[in-house]
Amino acid sequence: MALSAVFVWLRRLWIFVYHDASGTEVYVMIIGFMGFGEAARAIAAGLREAGVENIVAYDAFRNESLEERARQIGVALQDDPEGVGRQADIVFSLVTPSSALDVARLAAPYLRADAVYADLNSCSPKVKRDIAQVLANTGARFTCVAVMSAVPPLRHKVPMLADGPGAAPLKQAMVPYGMQIDVIDGAIGSAAAIKMCRSVIVKGMEALFLEALLAADAAGVADEVLASADASFGHMTVSELANYLVVRNMQHGERRAHELREAAETVAELGCDPLVTEGAAKRLEWSAQRQKASGGVAQVPTSYKAALDILRQSRTGHMD
Repeated sequence: MALSAVFVWLRRLWIFVYHDASGTEVYVMIIGFMGFGEAARAIAAGLREAGVENIVAYDAFRNESLEERARQIGVALQDDPEGVGRQADIVFSLVTPSSALDVARLAAPYLRADAVYADLNSCSPKVKRDIAQVLANTGARFTCVAVMSAVPPLRHKVPMLADGPGAAPLKQAMVPYGMQIDVIDGAIGSAAAIKMCRSVIVKGMEALFLEALLAADAAGVADEVLASADASFGHMTVSELANYLVVRNMQHGERRAHELREAAETVAELGCDPLVTEGAAKRLEWSAQRQKASGGVAQVPTSYKAALDILRQSRTGHMD
């Protein structure tokens, strides 16, 4: 085991160093977690199996069950945020999105200069920028991290996007342990913007399918509706589908908005509150109004980007 142990300054990080039995210096990075729920435990367990030896964590809802799970993984629970902040070279924040900013405020006084603070919470770009501001005078390097898939199946190998000054150091330190981190060029919050806008598609489709199938099932035609959709779009990628639908909107925006308004009434008649369909109808009506305001579309665009340019030219204020 170790013959001696000290903390040393190495490449702008405090790293735990000890001498093994042969006298060789061994440098060990310390990983910290603010919040130790399901996602944090899954990542920590993966990192431990990948060879990370020193992991500390703090959770405000510590109990005997959590202590046992931490012990099984090999994570040292701390009594307060200070215990994580003063030890960890890299701090992963994995708490509820509504508490991410407050947790950053709790951790900020204790973070070591040049430690990396990685916020992995599903927050808006604005919240990520607010967190960066909280940490601005600590010397810690902040990175906004967007987790792009469910954590438990992939654990520490879940795909992530990262931006900010701490993104490159995070990738350099963690990729050798199997973490999948792509660094995004751009302002702090860019990774969060990608995730949030992607969520509009994915979660929006989830809500849309739920509403459509509730209504279709009430009418006894759910299988037929899905088969019809397969026939129309089954050969397309998501990008191709986006181009197809947005360009179609520019060709027949007013008619399609009216049709969706009728669809909302149908959903209601079938006993399902058309929450999603009405919202979608409002967006298509908005598009039709913008097209009218620009004097109509002289030439049908060939891509969604060209269509968005037309809508922006006639826009006044927010997209609402």
